[in-house]
Amino acid sequence: MDVRYKTLEEQIFLLNEDEKFYRDYYEAGQSSRDLQSFLSCVDQEDAIRRHLVIPDLLPEIISYEMNDEEYFKEGEQRNVYISQHNRYTPAFLHRHNFFEIVFVYHGTCTQNIGTTRKSFSDGDVIFIAPGVYHTMEVFQDQSIVFNILIQQKTFHQMFLPLASGNNLQSQFFKEGLYNQHRLEYLVYHTQDSWKSFVLKMYYEHLNHDAFSDQILIGMMTYLSADMMRRFQGTMESSYSSSHTRGLEDFLVLNYIQEHIDTVTLADISRHFGFSLSYCSKLIKNTTGMGFSEWKRALRVRKGERLLVNTTDTVNDISLSLGYENTETFIRIFKKETGMTPGQYRKRGQKRPAD
Repeated sequence: MDVRYKTLEEQIFLLNEDEKFYRDYYEAGQSSRDLQSFLSCVDQEDAIRRHLVIPDLLPEIISYEMNDEEYFKEGEQRNVYISQHNRYTPAFLHRHNFFEIVFVYHGTCTQNIGTTRKSFSDGDVIFIAPGVYHTMEVFQDQSIVFNILIQQKTFHQMFLPLASGNNLQSQFFKEGLYNQHRLEYLVYHTQDSWKSFVLKMYYEHLNHDAFSDQILIGMMTYLSADMMRRFQGTMESSYSSSHTRGLEDFLVLNYIQEHIDTVTLADISRHFGFSLSYCSKLIKNTTGMGFSEWKRALRVRKGERLLVNTTDTVNDISLSLGYENTETFIRIFKKETGMTPGQYRKRGQKRPAD
């Protein structure tokens, strides 16, 4: 490997200052007492200046709606933006008005995309359609994930030829280009085929000059087309049951997630000024589930994270999720996962570290 790329590869495995903060935050979250102690020491002005994601302290500064203008400034010769996802960043629900391409360079990550929760590993490439709600979890030191963003107009030029066919790939890009979004994501399992290539792209991005933009556009076009040709046989995709992607949908789902322990349909109705029937229909159309089913799924999902990542007792976790009776939580958890909370925690603790 060229010494330039070898040096860069060594650097990407080092935690930056924000990642060190997020790791401390993540580890403090293993118990309620440690978390409160950690949050009490956070310099809020510094956190705001650094745009740190701290849902337990500064939820108001989190950007839940992202557009390409934040990454591609007017007058800049940049059409491709590549960043390394900060490890240990708290997972938060958000969406983009552009296609996002996620490349797992090393290790693993987990994403909630729409109503689907999936784990990915080395070499996986995930295309996420515009307007799709998703989260990202990268909670290991040795996991390296790159986000690749392409300016909308450039993406249209690059992928329009791929939207002319009749296969699933063509349908995905066609829907994205014309704001339909029935297909939420595509996943290609490339193993190690593109690791060195993506590292070169990242190096080009970091050492940007007058030629870099055209080089990156060419590299991204080649990567995408060749990957779709070679790995379409093992490609995965997901249909969305939703036909709408309005701001109301996003705000309601985010409200449910933030108040999962106590939220009721009546609370949502009062908060947003919607009728009960409208709230119920909106949730059903957006998630494919009724309110109670969606709330139960979110509670179980959060319970899974707390069981693996904290030392809180099952009773404490049950109470934090809004269950007054621990037996009710255990019964629902077992029905959804096939395991009791205790069994799930033991399984999580037995997994080898990355």
